[in-house]
Amino acid sequence: MKFVKTVALAASALFASSGAFAAVNPDSVHLALDSLLVASSKMSVINAMNKNGKPPATNAEARLGAPSTMTTTEISGIVVNNGVLNVYLAPVTGTDHGLVQYIPKVITTKKGKKAVEFSCVSPNIPEIAQVTPTCAYQPANQPTGKPSKK
Repeated sequence: MKFVKTVALAASALFASSGAFAAVNPDSVHLALDSLLVASSKMSVINAMNKNGKPPATNAEARLGAPSTMTTTEISGIVVNNGVLNVYLAPVTGTDHGLVQYIPKVITTKKGKKAVEFSCVSPNIPEIAQVTPTCAYQPANQPTGKPSKK
């Protein structure tokens, strides 16, 4: 009887741990978001904004490669869409097609100079703020609070 309980306990632990594999892998998400590829992509967006006075609409306008070439082990692609840098996370991150968006904004520094800073949101990774505190979870269907035009 003790053997049966041990096997049952081991089996339940195995099933419980297999659920953990489906969870977000914080180390992989950090590797993706702290990667040189993301940093250089942000710089490309900033350079395009400085040159053209507006955010780039596409990868080509940001002078980035095609999304299929913008990959690492943790990133399945990077797409610029109307200035927003969309970082699509690979399955190794455990995010199930996770998306992290960097939204550029022109600010004025304390010294009065113009600079670009990025806000970070994810429409489909609820745990993003625990993994990367500078990012916020913002579901895609969440109202923005702006009144609709009629």
